[in-house]
Amino acid sequence: MVPAPNPAPVDAPRNVTGRAEERSGPFGLDEAETELLARVCAEVAEPLGIDGAGLVDGLRRGQTLGAALRLPASLAEALYARAHTWFSAGRHERAEDLFRALCVLDGGGGDYWVGYGVCLRLRGASREAGLAFATAAALRPDWAVAHFHAAGLAMAVENWELGTEHLRAFERCDGPDTPPDMRQEAARLQLAAAQHAARGRSSPGVGVPR
Repeated sequence: MVPAPNPAPVDAPRNVTGRAEERSGPFGLDEAETELLARVCAEVAEPLGIDGAGLVDGLRRGQTLGAALRLPASLAEALYARAHTWFSAGRHERAEDLFRALCVLDGGGGDYWVGYGVCLRLRGASREAGLAFATAAALRPDWAVAHFHAAGLAMAVENWELGTEHLRAFERCDGPDTPPDMRQEAARLQLAAAQHAARGRSSPGVGVPR
């Protein structure tokens, strides 16, 4: 399930483990990487008639690429709505392209990362999908939807510990805005996790001490 159009960008880049990274530049880059990105963007922008100096200044001040390019907020809203339309129509590859573009333009939009992650998972790119879901969960740690998708993928690839961690976070964040079918699927995942844990306890070598 891809979240319906209502993006809510949040600034808090984190790494795959969910821990906050000590990086303040765009896309979670450090100071040196931001400087390199700024120079490259300036070199590319000037021939296109784009204010390279303004772009560089915006990136150095921690603005998203979209903000540094002075793109209107309505553009991101239109792209997000279009991505959702393509996804609903079953054109996941078209939706993926748009979600990826949104993640580049505004890496702080948790909704964008979830949409991108769902599309990646559907085409079998589990590792990349996991990174996308982890990013969304780190950006919006109190959003049940991000933890739900992260948990489902983790358990699908048999990373039960990570999946259980995200399920606990889902339970903490579950609220009136959580889709009922998502809550039902989370219950199924919880049952699967419990059964896996029970099998582990009953496996050879993990019995009751004599």
